[in-house]
Amino acid sequence: MSFINKILKGDKVIWIIALLLAVISLIVVYSATSALAVNKYEGDTGKALMKHLTMLLFGFLMMFGASRVNYKHYAKIAWVLLIPTMALLLYTLVFGRNINDASRSINVGGFSFQPSEMAKIILITYLARQLIMMEGKVYRYKDFLIKIAAPILLTVALIFTENLSTALILIAVCMVLLFIGRVKMLHLFSLVGLCVVGMGLYLAFDAAKTSIDNKNRIKAHEEEVAQGTKSASEFKAKQNRIQTWSNRLKSMGEDKGEINRFDDSHMQRTYADIAVASGSVFGKGPGKSEQRNFLPHPYSDFIYAIIIEEYGIVGGVLVLLLYVILFTRVIRIVSKRTLTFGALMAFGLGFLIILQAMINMGVSIGLLPVTGQPLPFVSMGGTSLMATGIIIGMILSVTRSMEDESMNKEQEIEAIVEPIDTSYETELESRD
Repeated sequence: MSFINKILKGDKVIWIIALLLAVISLIVVYSATSALAVNKYEGDTGKALMKHLTMLLFGFLMMFGASRVNYKHYAKIAWVLLIPTMALLLYTLVFGRNINDASRSINVGGFSFQPSEMAKIILITYLARQLIMMEGKVYRYKDFLIKIAAPILLTVALIFTENLSTALILIAVCMVLLFIGRVKMLHLFSLVGLCVVGMGLYLAFDAAKTSIDNKNRIKAHEEEVAQGTKSASEFKAKQNRIQTWSNRLKSMGEDKGEINRFDDSHMQRTYADIAVASGSVFGKGPGKSEQRNFLPHPYSDFIYAIIIEEYGIVGGVLVLLLYVILFTRVIRIVSKRTLTFGALMAFGLGFLIILQAMINMGVSIGLLPVTGQPLPFVSMGGTSLMATGIIIGMILSVTRSMEDESMNKEQEIEAIVEPIDTSYETELESRD
């Protein structure tokens, strides 16, 4: 037992929760990938499971490594990597893999990598650092714009155009973090206003661009119809972002008796509803899901629906409780450390996990419009599993420091400040 305590330092409850989520993930993904195995692995479900197991192990390796790093080093890492991460997001936007009219990933050594997953971690950590550095300091609005608002707006803008749900989650976490960090309410409202204006400008541009594209496509289609290579009924106008998001919201309130619930726009929602409804209290049993054969992504976006179908309300509530307990352990850090860098970083990252989990669950049970958010440490995926592992490891690093040392806020600021930031060094000297 002492050997385990020596290796797995930090909050043991968080370690146990991560292990339980991984076990649940292996069992449910193995069941949910039956159709994927047929289409991609010639019916060999073992290959899909081994791929997922490999990524889970990588996630745990990342978690272990992140937990062993002194959490104060993350402040400097985030400060250094913030600009390169934005550049990588821009590269992905321009040269990334285009899937479903969105560029969200790039190929790295034959693997698909989503920079937005790393960007979330880096931005939240950077904000936690800045909030502690600027706490109690009378700073001008210009300082707020340059050091806090600009990084948030640029990062979110680079994600927003291709992944709305991730951008909204990130801006929500940032706003809560700023509120807890005691940023002036006037500054917070101005940041919200800048986000709204920026979104409006982009949507206006996207609507105009889509209109021009559709005119060109109509002209090309008419020429093909005249040549007899296509029929007039084959043309389908491209929708702009407003239309796409509007249709998703409308589908939530439509009268189910007046629509075709099995057409392309309602299919995912319909099969997820069937999975949840047929799960009842105790579910159909492990591996007995039927909707896994019809849902487009039962092993990622709708894995919670499969959990409920196979393990019922009991299984669904158990998974929900694991995330809630995880977040209560994060709250415990904040209550013990008040407003320190470690507490703010842990809270921001923990809130990111719980919010993403709640959105995935809300989509699966029909409370929210369909998005592409995975269930942290449960859904099948590469970058998502590794990013979640890093996040939990960073939180464990803070809990580990709570066991090993006691540091006041001034000492923490001295530890996280980068050497070239002389303005803050001057402030520290004035405090002494």
